[in-house]
Amino acid sequence: MNTLQNIIAIDCVPVKSITGYERISELFAQVDDRTPWQSLPIKVPAQMKISDKIEDGVRIYTAQLVFRTCEERMDLKRLAYRCCTASGKYLLIGTPERPYPVSTVTQNHPDNMTDNQLDEVTVSYTSTTRIPYIY
Repeated sequence: MNTLQNIIAIDCVPVKSITGYERISELFAQVDDRTPWQSLPIKVPAQMKISDKIEDGVRIYTAQLVFRTCEERMDLKRLAYRCCTASGKYLLIGTPERPYPVSTVTQNHPDNMTDNQLDEVTVSYTSTTRIPYIY
């Protein structure tokens, strides 16, 4: 069965505010419903790449999330991201434990009025466990 993998919505929360995080299996984790996710206004779809490699005998997973937003002055201090796919599945970038995701914002000031003027946010996350689906 094919599923749509496009990222159509992104929510964020400070990692210290994630409640009830529990790794259930290699592919799945659970987060408490009381986690105060904040929806981000994004240009749909966002881009996410997940890769893995073996380094010094340890498998390392890397996720890179790139999205455009009109949100002004995003506070990027240790945020976790919940990414919703077009199929309705959620991926979690970041956990309450280290390592935390690293987020950077690029402001775009084009020389043409019709070019993209949205800020571009790039989130990089590296872990020794797979990027989990959450429910």
